[in-house]
Amino acid sequence: MNDEHDVLSQLVDYHDHISAPLVPLADDLRRGRGRVRRNRGLLAAGAALGVVSMIAAVSLSEGGRSADEPQPAHSPGLTTPLVAPQSPFDVSELGFHIESAPDLSVTGDWAIDRDRQWAGVQVLGGDSNGMELQVEVYYQGRPLKLPRTGTREPVTVNGVPGTYIEQKSGRFHAAMLAWEYAPDSWAAVKAGWIEAVLPSDLRSKMLTAAEAVRPGGEALRVPVRVDTLPESLPSLKAAQEVRLLDWDGNWQWWLSLDDAIQIHATAETGSVVCEADDGSYHKASFTYRGHPGCLADGEQIGLSLDDAQVFIDFGDAEPKPPIDDLKQVLADLAVGTADPATWFDLGTALGG
Repeated sequence: MNDEHDVLSQLVDYHDHISAPLVPLADDLRRGRGRVRRNRGLLAAGAALGVVSMIAAVSLSEGGRSADEPQPAHSPGLTTPLVAPQSPFDVSELGFHIESAPDLSVTGDWAIDRDRQWAGVQVLGGDSNGMELQVEVYYQGRPLKLPRTGTREPVTVNGVPGTYIEQKSGRFHAAMLAWEYAPDSWAAVKAGWIEAVLPSDLRSKMLTAAEAVRPGGEALRVPVRVDTLPESLPSLKAAQEVRLLDWDGNWQWWLSLDDAIQIHATAETGSVVCEADDGSYHKASFTYRGHPGCLADGEQIGLSLDDAQVFIDFGDAEPKPPIDDLKQVLADLAVGTADPATWFDLGTALGG
């Protein structure tokens, strides 16, 4: 995905599973994408933005506060940079949290990747009621990109200068509020939606979320443990992203081994269905170690386990990993119950 698509997709891709009216639109749009990054339940894994020609992006540092400018004294927000870990194994807890506020509710959604950590909050009340925001904190030295175009205005986050930008491209709308919370260290609040009027209080709600970011976060636990990973697949130590989301009360877990292979799971049970890049659905067609399985040839494979449906997307992998290896990975996944007490710390979940 190029920079033009990446800027807006980061904003929209988390939000397309939130508001019920947006889901059918996202379903239609995803078919324009070069690869499928979700199954039926993992709507938050991406919207189909490949058909949209977006604006060019540049680093925010070109127009931001000087890295040598000190933070204001006694700032209640983040002031200490997050240092990038060597691998996801090294992350035991988020480096930040969102302090409670009357018009915000922390959702429990989160993700970590090579550049940043993020968490989700939902707006309560006002014109933006029900909208979800993605709060991102970048590791020191990792760039945050903002678009050249759009409507922008200066803001202040706990005394620190920042920028608020709104964009529109056809049916797609996006907003971002970004600030340099420490030298060469950036944070942002993002929102994205499709065919909706811009909420009149969105800027205010995003600023409230930005000013609620505090250092120190919760321990990270996930409902899935990877027990087997054949040599035909990328090493877990090189994993690109781990993501945990909630969809209608069911957890959704996502692990990107690299840009070409992703393992994901949802607490849904029942008939397993795979989805191809062209939008076609493929019902269960085989059984592996007693588990019904589906296959969209060369693109996605899935199994129905006792407490979850599990999938591997591998459409972009070259060479293609052996199907038997993929089946083994899915069948050997350890899945916790709905009770987070049965889940795994991140190091254990990734074989650490």
